[in-house]
Amino acid sequence: MNVISLEGNHYQMGYQHGLQARELRPLIVKAIEMQFGQIERDRPDEPFEALIHETVELLREADVRMLEMIRGQAEGLEIEFETLLRYGLVTYLRDVLVTKRRPGVEGCTTWAASGPATADGRPILVKNRDSSPEHLPLQLVVKAQPEVGYRYVCVTSAGSPGVFCAGVNEVGLAVADTHVCSTDIGPGLPDYSLMMHILEEHNSVRSALDHLRSVRRMGRNNLILADASGDLAVFEIGHTDCGLIEADNHILVNTNHFVSSGLKDHFVDTDPPPLKGNSFHRWAKVRGELEDAHGRIDVAFAKRLMAWHGGPLDSLCRHAAPNWRKGTLSTTIFLPAGTGGCSHPNFLFCHGHPCQAAYEHFTV
Repeated sequence: MNVISLEGNHYQMGYQHGLQARELRPLIVKAIEMQFGQIERDRPDEPFEALIHETVELLREADVRMLEMIRGQAEGLEIEFETLLRYGLVTYLRDVLVTKRRPGVEGCTTWAASGPATADGRPILVKNRDSSPEHLPLQLVVKAQPEVGYRYVCVTSAGSPGVFCAGVNEVGLAVADTHVCSTDIGPGLPDYSLMMHILEEHNSVRSALDHLRSVRRMGRNNLILADASGDLAVFEIGHTDCGLIEADNHILVNTNHFVSSGLKDHFVDTDPPPLKGNSFHRWAKVRGELEDAHGRIDVAFAKRLMAWHGGPLDSLCRHAAPNWRKGTLSTTIFLPAGTGGCSHPNFLFCHGHPCQAAYEHFTV
């Protein structure tokens, strides 16, 4: 696992990212080629290219800092800016093709608990990151100190901008995403931009929710949030609509489908028949385990739960299989209010399958 440190303005942070990830450049180029090849197999049409163009124009208007970060990364990696920009965007916008034409399997499992639900009363937020195994060597832990805003530590991918997975800032606001294949997608800010701005600019779940409601969103994903006070929420991201799921009995679960009335009909289950409905089964598995452990939820419990192997529909630690090439790349256990031995926001990170790999400890 690689750990890099970034500081300064967003161009400088991007350039430092590129320089420190330079040894991974061949793997980044390979990932770009694989993603572009996948898009070609999905048969991009004129509306798809128009959507990419409209999204770039929106970024130029609404998020110059993100574009500057990508420009810095491109120069540090010696990759064309337009290539790196398109790579990040088609990873998200591909859903408009997938929902029409091709099946695809990808998913992450996240949950949070706080107050009476946890053993020490402090909040915890946990994520299993699932993706293609080719992305494992590209996985990074980034220590970021922006020129303006809160310091934060995040899990991301080499060659990808913003916060591509999850993170926590110095005042204890934590956020993690999950992919939801959706028909409510349009020109807007992708969640790697949303999560970066949340961590840099906000100190509470409620402040972050106000921000998410106020900006133009691309759609496609869910964000689960927790802060040092124990406030928890899931924000379901649509382009034209959004949903808010609050904690029930101080626990909250989020996988790869929409729950809110405004967005649930936009969810498209693109998994092949043997795996149809796995997002709902994983959600139910985690919810049941959290309810059974209510009042005793802690780091040790989180490690055991996220390493759990069940059937093809409800396993949380997921391994590649003949009908599914994706697997669990990492587990992150965020402690926004610290824990017994550390009063600062911190997290444990497992690089690889949580049933096999060890955890490392990071403090903001």
